[in-house]
Amino acid sequence: MSNLPYYPRYPRDFFEGTAGMSLEEKGAYGLVLDLIYMMGARGLPDDPQYIAGQIGTSVRKWNSLRKSLIERGKLYADNGIISNKRADKVKIKQRSYQDNQAENARGSSKNKDLEKPSPTYREDTDTDKNKIDDDSAREDLTFREQVLVKAGHPASGITATGKIVGNQADMAALNRAMTDLGLSQSEVLAVVAETAQRKRDGPPSSLNYFIEPLRKFAGAKNAPKIKAIDGGRNGERTSKSEIRQHAFIGGATGSS
Repeated sequence: MSNLPYYPRYPRDFFEGTAGMSLEEKGAYGLVLDLIYMMGARGLPDDPQYIAGQIGTSVRKWNSLRKSLIERGKLYADNGIISNKRADKVKIKQRSYQDNQAENARGSSKNKDLEKPSPTYREDTDTDKNKIDDDSAREDLTFREQVLVKAGHPASGITATGKIVGNQADMAALNRAMTDLGLSQSEVLAVVAETAQRKRDGPPSSLNYFIEPLRKFAGAKNAPKIKAIDGGRNGERTSKSEIRQHAFIGGATGSS
């Protein structure tokens, strides 16, 4: 398989998964995904000059965008190849599908002289278990979907009353808080899960509910370390009255 002429793309996933990213980051990410699929099994070389030329930007700008996209978990670089985890899975499925199609073609040529089934015989027309379907790219939950699940909502964000939780404004605020507070996605998910478990009246109607707990978590995380204090009995701090008392006793001793 030299390349993929097409690949499954889900607009909602892209919009929600890139919430909080700049227009430049979104554009570069979309174009690099196209390049990754176009290269197929060979993989996209992690060559700044080549990629910058393909997406129409400078090497310096691409290096900056590359760093940002890797930090956000959208891309990864390994052994001279830059790729995307979802794309890897789609390409594996596509390769398996093509191999099965080739195997079926070889089998049909061998069996072409066999007796044809009677008219009453009914074949299962959907025997290809490795066929790529519309859900092939949904094996990995997006960050938004993970947040919603941890918050107690369906991954879709659509509540029983039809309200949508985790819209673009929600995710933009959450991503901004994550960036400003210097938190990782795993830390955000842990705080969301713990906060949701303590909420007794059901899942919150907005992801903004978790902003304050994230601020508190970041404050505790970045708090200065507790230092030991010398002096006092059994490690306790010496009070001012004890200091004056020691000074008085020392003075009295010196004058005797």
